[in-house]
Amino acid sequence: MATQNEQNLAEVKDKLEQLISSYEMCLEANAMLSSEIEEARLRLEKKNAEYTALMERFETLKLAKAISETTEGTNEARLKINAIVREVDQCIALLNR
Repeated sequence: MATQNEQNLAEVKDKLEQLISSYEMCLEANAMLSSEIEEARLRLEKKNAEYTALMERFETLKLAKAISETTEGTNEARLKINAIVREVDQCIALLNR
């Protein structure tokens, strides 16, 4: 009977060691995945910043093209300039609060 208990205890110890080993491997995998997620988040932030800069540049180019074209372009340019001025005024108002 004592031998059976010793065998059971040995099996439990082996399984516990396997469980601990699996846990440690999971911790390592989790750390790697967390690192990959952080890298992806940083790349996404960089791409978003590039996108925003390109959109601003695009709007500027549209405005420049509108100014250089016909009277319709001039009217469109005035509207865009007025919109920009309103936006700046709103920013100033928020800063004054």
